[in-house]
Amino acid sequence: MHVTRRSLTLPLVLLLALVAAACTVQVGATELTVVQAQEDGFLQNGDEPYVAVIKWRVIPGTAGSASAEFIGNLQELGSGMDDGDSASIPAAMGTVDFPDIQFSTFEDLLLQGLVPELVGTVMVVMESDLTPWGTINNLMNDVEDALETELVNQVEPLTIAQLTDPQQVADALTTAAANVEAAVTPGVWDSILLFLGSLGNPDDPIAVGFTVWVASYGALGDLIESSLVGVLPPNATGGVWWQDLGAKSETMTFSGDGAIYEVDITATLSP
Repeated sequence: MHVTRRSLTLPLVLLLALVAAACTVQVGATELTVVQAQEDGFLQNGDEPYVAVIKWRVIPGTAGSASAEFIGNLQELGSGMDDGDSASIPAAMGTVDFPDIQFSTFEDLLLQGLVPELVGTVMVVMESDLTPWGTINNLMNDVEDALETELVNQVEPLTIAQLTDPQQVADALTTAAANVEAAVTPGVWDSILLFLGSLGNPDDPIAVGFTVWVASYGALGDLIESSLVGVLPPNATGGVWWQDLGAKSETMTFSGDGAIYEVDITATLSP
């Protein structure tokens, strides 16, 4: 159901405001399918993929709001996975929660100074070989620190609360999301390649994915949705949260080093 403020009665507007104030956003990488296995030669017996997930959130223009967290709990999703094989991704490894999200319409921004919060994940898909889990954990903790630094430098200083036009706000939030993706993704990739390149028979990095969601609805949410979809590259997905009050589902393709994996992403909003 598509909801705009113009179509709501006053009691429903008040109800949605109360619900939004206590909402939790959940983003999950839920299933991985091997489209093309990396280790499918005569002396090889299939892949052992896994997914490392780092969650992040930030309120533009709000110092101290940025955070990033690697959720860990890494494990191989299967042993000897061949073309066409699928495996569920355990919630402890692939799913993250964002409680108490700050939602905002353009009216909220003008009257209360509330800026829509940005939340999302960075997902690193790997093929397991001989790298110890402790080593991978340390690497992802470094990535977590670098991601938080980018959020502090690129998003926290934005002066969105001073903008007076919905399109300006939508453009500013879209640009912020795109800038974080552009800064983080190549940096993550280069760090992983450099680090693993120093090890003997390391795990194989396949690709990095990025999700971003903006906590807005109404006319401002519509503008952000249309702007964001147009600028995010193939390795990223996202949108706004109040478009349909339900779950959003995407399938992202991770391709590299001879492997092609598809990962199902679900995003839900709940009180």
